[in-house]
Amino acid sequence: MAEAVADAIAARSHLIVEAGTGVGKSFAYLVPAILDAVASRKKVVVSTHTINLQEQLLLKDIPFLQGVLPPPFDAVLVKGRGNYLSLRRLRSAREKGRSLFDREEEVRQLERVGAWAGTTQDGSRSDLDFQPLPVVWDEVQSDRDNCQGKTCPTSRECFYHAARRRMEAAQVVIVNHAVYLTDLALRREGANFLPDHDVAIFDEAHTLEGVASDHLGETIS
Repeated sequence: MAEAVADAIAARSHLIVEAGTGVGKSFAYLVPAILDAVASRKKVVVSTHTINLQEQLLLKDIPFLQGVLPPPFDAVLVKGRGNYLSLRRLRSAREKGRSLFDREEEVRQLERVGAWAGTTQDGSRSDLDFQPLPVVWDEVQSDRDNCQGKTCPTSRECFYHAARRRMEAAQVVIVNHAVYLTDLALRREGANFLPDHDVAIFDEAHTLEGVASDHLGETIS
């Protein structure tokens, strides 16, 4: 499988592979993809469907390969923008306080998010020790329509742009299918979220059609 992946990358052709669980599929595609990315100074994007596989890649497989492959490389997990906290929007929400929410629980959660903002390293929602209510997170999440860019007073501490800088520096970018397909939709509009890349690998590809239908399809009722 590794040889087939290497040949497909070299020929810039498509490859579909099916293999059983636990046979080392991730190593078979990671090794040739990483070697090519380092040699060509380009990026490889690995897209999965489940969080469990993302964690396996980021916490187990890639650290092992970083210890045994000759060329040094970096890998990063990229999440959708709405997963990151906006410090400016958090500040604004806390200033509005009780006038913003109807329930006391929502106010308490906002204060918990505020306390967490001072300790979190990456500012992503998964780093929280509780699941905030959607109405609370919607008020503080990073949002393209509300982004002030370099003019933002919290631009230097911005969690979202820090994540983008880590992504630009990495050779291996790990995403889920939803993020990858969102990027495809953005590219139709002349924008993009993910960096340009020549190689994309879809693990758990049997789920890709369903995710694509959800994100790119249109529903008529």
